Amino acid sequence: GSPKMKLKKNLSLSIAVLLMLCIVAACSGQTAPKAPTGAFSEQDLGIALDGEVYYLREDSAPLLAALGNEFEYSEMVSCVYDGKDKTYTYSGIIVNTVPVDGKDVIEMITLTDATYETLRGAKVGDALSTLSELYGTDCFDDGYITYSITNDPSDIQAERIQFEPSGDTIGKIYIYSPSY
Repeated sequence: GSPKMKLKKNLSLSIAVLLMLCIVAACSGQTAPKAPTGAFSEQDLGIALDGEVYYLREDSAPLLAALGNEFEYSEMVSCVYDGKDKTYTYSGIIVNTVPVDGKDVIEMITLTDATYETLRGAKVGDALSTLSELYGTDCFDDGYITYSITNDPSDIQAERIQFEPSGDTIGKIYIYSPSY
C-alpha cells in the first residue's frame, strides 16, 4: 500500500486503541471525576473518593461506607429535624449528618488535614492565595474565606465552602449546607 494508506491504517489503529483504553478506564471506576470549573456552584458541594463523588444533602451511608470503620461517633437530638444529628470523626475528615425522610443526609464535611481535598483540589496546608485561582474572587470574609451559592454574607442558609485560615495557609475546610 501507499504511504498514505499506511498512515490511515495506523491512525485508525491508534484511535481504536485509544477508544479501548477509554472504555477500560471508564469500567474500572477509578477515573477521577471532572473538577468543577467557573463560578462556585452546587457542583462544588462534595468530595471525591476512589472516583465517586459524594455531595451534601445526599444519603450519608455510601460516603461513610467508603471511609471505613475507623471513626469516633457522637450524636445529639436534632434541633431542626425529628431524630439525631450524628458526627463521624475520621482521621482527616469529619462527616456531620442530619435525619431527613428516614435517612441520615450529609450536612457538613470538614477536612482537617491534607488527606482529603475539595473537588477543585484545595487541601489543608495549601496557600490561601491558591483559592482565587481555584474558585475565583466571588467570596467574602466572615472569619473564614467563604464561597457560597448566593455570595451574600447575610444569606446564612446558603450552601457554602469555608476555608479557615491558619496564617497564610488553609487550616480547615468546611463544605456545609446549613439546616437552620
